[in-house]
Amino acid sequence: MQLEGLRSLHASMRANNVTRTQFQYRHNNVVFDVLFFTDRTPYKLLFGAIGHKCSFILDVRQGYDVAPVIKPESAYSDLCKALGLTFDPANPFRPSKFLGHFAQHIPSSIESTKEPSVPVNQHAEIIDEGDKVFFSHWRNNGSSSHVSEKNLDKTYRAFGKLISDFCLDRNISSCWTVHDKKN
Repeated sequence: MQLEGLRSLHASMRANNVTRTQFQYRHNNVVFDVLFFTDRTPYKLLFGAIGHKCSFILDVRQGYDVAPVIKPESAYSDLCKALGLTFDPANPFRPSKFLGHFAQHIPSSIESTKEPSVPVNQHAEIIDEGDKVFFSHWRNNGSSSHVSEKNLDKTYRAFGKLISDFCLDRNISSCWTVHDKKN
């Protein structure tokens, strides 16, 4: 499946001399924090569902072609849960349908380099002894800082080895916040 919207986004990235960009995408009531990486081939999309324990990676091949296969495999069921889907053998959920909707909502140009504003009542809870236990967004550390072992461990416990290894390789931190019990 071609994600043609990535072509104009990538052109904007090249014009601004950046190889990574971040944006948010809403699918029904679920907000995803998305990072698009063009510094290596295949290009990559990293999704994190704000408010849900769900993160996955997609490979973007030449021509902005994406196979409707999300990695890790466990993310398929996490995505179904996040979207509130129940199994229906007559009408099974297909990642291609999700990607078709996503394709229509890809920004055509890069957004501000500022951290995206995140709805405060949408956080994914994980078990942790610290105060910040709810996923809020990804942070692209670039060359200014480095993802910590503690953060990689938290990412591993929340999203698994593949996502944690990807974050280590790309110097991405998962960001966390405290839960406001009033929301």
